[in-house]
Amino acid sequence: MDWNALKVFLAITESGSLTAAARKLKISQPTLSRKLGNLEQSLDSQLFQRLPRGLVLTEAGESIMQTVQQMENQALNVEKNLTGQNLRLEGNVRLTTTEFIGNFWVTEDLLSFREHYPGISVNLQVDMQVINLVRREADIAVRLGRPDQPDLIAKKLGTFVSYLGASKSYLKENGTPRVFEDLKDHYAIGYSPDMPQNIYTQKLYSHFHRENILFTSNSLNTTYEAINNGMGIGIIPDIAATKYPDIQYLLRDKHHLELEVWLVTHAEIQHSARIRALYDFLTENLSRRLKNIDSVRGT
Repeated sequence: MDWNALKVFLAITESGSLTAAARKLKISQPTLSRKLGNLEQSLDSQLFQRLPRGLVLTEAGESIMQTVQQMENQALNVEKNLTGQNLRLEGNVRLTTTEFIGNFWVTEDLLSFREHYPGISVNLQVDMQVINLVRREADIAVRLGRPDQPDLIAKKLGTFVSYLGASKSYLKENGTPRVFEDLKDHYAIGYSPDMPQNIYTQKLYSHFHRENILFTSNSLNTTYEAINNGMGIGIIPDIAATKYPDIQYLLRDKHHLELEVWLVTHAEIQHSARIRALYDFLTENLSRRLKNIDSVRGT
């Protein structure tokens, strides 16, 4: 049964006339009359008797009055509880990020977030796959590239750049490539086939002999560790430079892959204090980190 139709029933009962009920509900009297007629037709019962002094409940109307009032009270309690929950700085927020940002930056910053918001629990999902925020698979996402769904709220936080890189120990033993043609004589650290890759990355790895790609992984952080441990040359972003000071970036004047970092959420942020708190916190902290990278890079 349509709850809106039952609200019409209650408004008429409390107001005693169609005119007063229409004014209370801020709808026209003909619309109110039509809604009442539809309700009576669906129940196959006349709910009001039209008298000169106004509308009076019939026996059928009296029989459902108490039940409808209970339904209204329950609906108001649900609304009150949800509103109170949304306004409180407590509860769970689901966050999804890329590997490096999630494993290092976010986990480093969350201690400060917990100090400011001890009642908010953060559920972090580190995943390179795009999580569907529209379907509420997460509340907030850090994405590489601008989202194309029009019903999401998105903010650009900054950019980072990825280059080829290798550990200093590897380069000391195997030499430093000066041009792309030199890569055919080097070992490569690659990605598993199930990892999302763009055409630029695929073209870059085409410079290596296929038999020299001796290690692949479905984890970005694992590839960074492999590069740092001297297993070969791979792609690594400049945001990882402070974590891996032994890695030397290669051919920087000949190639780079620039990616935008976006913070994305759904429209529910307008009504949820806990989601807004984490969204604003991440905006400030991640923007500052990316800005610091930009200043080091000289942009």
